[in-house]
Amino acid sequence: GTAFMNAIQHVGYSFWAGVKLHTILEKIDYYLELALLYNNELAQEYLSMFRGTISALIDGSQPARKNKLNGATGEGMQHSNHSVATNVHRALQAYWSGHNQRCHHYLEKVPKGSPARGRIFGIGSVFVHGLNSFQVMKTQNTAKVRAISREAISTMKVAASQEIEVGRQSWNFRNKVRLLEAELQSFEKRNDEAEESYAAAITTARCSRFVHEQGLACELAGQHHKKNGDIMRASDFFEQAKQCYADWGSQPKVESINEQMESLQEMEV
Repeated sequence: GTAFMNAIQHVGYSFWAGVKLHTILEKIDYYLELALLYNNELAQEYLSMFRGTISALIDGSQPARKNKLNGATGEGMQHSNHSVATNVHRALQAYWSGHNQRCHHYLEKVPKGSPARGRIFGIGSVFVHGLNSFQVMKTQNTAKVRAISREAISTMKVAASQEIEVGRQSWNFRNKVRLLEAELQSFEKRNDEAEESYAAAITTARCSRFVHEQGLACELAGQHHKKNGDIMRASDFFEQAKQCYADWGSQPKVESINEQMESLQEMEV
């Protein structure tokens, strides 16, 4: 049991670290075969959740293997830990595919401080919730939604400071703090500050080799410049984002950037 929990944790760390998606998928399939061999249903369930998320990010598909996110009804899936994990994976799939209201819906179901999240996975979901909230605020600008981003910034800062206290660099969280701050500054039309924060988020993500979050920072910077009518700079950031997502191995994200770049060309006409 402990070996399989370590395997699941390994997959989770790989995901948040921006390891190439196809490499993660290969790891998952290897661990799944072992879980099937040893009849470890719990490991199969958690690994299948990851497989669904990774498959969606690679090509938008659902895995051929039965996806535990869709209709699993075994007793294990009724456990609160499974419920939390299921909602987080649904939210991640929604966020990366641009379904912001759906992402918000699922993350609101996840109890704050739930031990089922795990430290890195839990902090990661707070980060996504914070970023997603800026899109939700475009149609639902309430005090409750506004508080999500500020809580996320606070959580990332605490996580970064804790790493420093134990003698580590804050490489896991510096880029997340700066990207959340950039989105807040952009939302509040503090454009000069936002541009500095986007640049810092991109640089720190690149230094940490978080190619997926480097791509995300470039994409959001592109959207910021597009919103402010700077087509040339928006196009440059979208090109950088597209390269990062291609390196990560996410074809749906590459296609999403292509669509956003096409809309820039229409603005120039």
